[in-house]
Amino acid sequence: MVVVFQPYVPLQWTKLCQRSDVGMSKAKGGRSLNRKKDRSLWWVIGVAVGVTAALIVASNVTARRLGEIVLPSIILTDQERGADRHVLGSADAPVELVEFSDFRCPHCRESHEILGSQIEELVAEGTARYVRKHMLVIDPSDTSLNAAEAVECAADQGYYWAFLDMLFANQAAQGQKWTRDAMKTYARELGLDTKAFNECMDQQKYRDKVLADSAEGYSTPGITGTPSFLVNGELLRIRSYQDVISAVLAAAGQSPGQGQ
Repeated sequence: MVVVFQPYVPLQWTKLCQRSDVGMSKAKGGRSLNRKKDRSLWWVIGVAVGVTAALIVASNVTARRLGEIVLPSIILTDQERGADRHVLGSADAPVELVEFSDFRCPHCRESHEILGSQIEELVAEGTARYVRKHMLVIDPSDTSLNAAEAVECAADQGYYWAFLDMLFANQAAQGQKWTRDAMKTYARELGLDTKAFNECMDQQKYRDKVLADSAEGYSTPGITGTPSFLVNGELLRIRSYQDVISAVLAAAGQSPGQGQ
């Protein structure tokens, strides 16, 4: 069944998050040399201790500046959720739902809160395969970028979706404070291997992947902001978030309320 979605841009959906436009003399000499070596050793030790202390202080300052971090009520691994990094569901599902989203976008948070469990139900039923992609809109060179890279680093440890849940749960209170150090604090609070996570962030391991996603979003005809949804490659023009579920069901040949 071919589903054609007619373009519609309702007034309330102009509220999509849109982009706003790093002998004796030798002996004396020997003793002097040893003293220099000793001083050098103690200097190195002192520097190391100082750097460690500074990092601890910086971490504590970051934690205090962020305030209380809300953790997901249930923390599941990606494997437990049947996910493969940013993808939920089987490639054999009749419908592919793709979302372009920005962790700093308040409407993306609303979408996640309203549609998250419903999309997981469609995935569990085998009706849909859900693919999430980054689109940097709110703060593309700083906080949006930091959050997107962080969730990809969390995925290396099997916690993409748990980290995603935590980001959206804290967006309203802390989104503007999402430095790279803040993301490291989030990883510690979630119980991740912080050494591996911090190295991933410091090396900007997933920056190219994040930027490629974002470029894809901006180059897709009709996408002007986030969240944006495509059903089997067709961009949806929706009046409400619930229209996303209706479009998935229609593409699968089902009507609302009809089970698999």
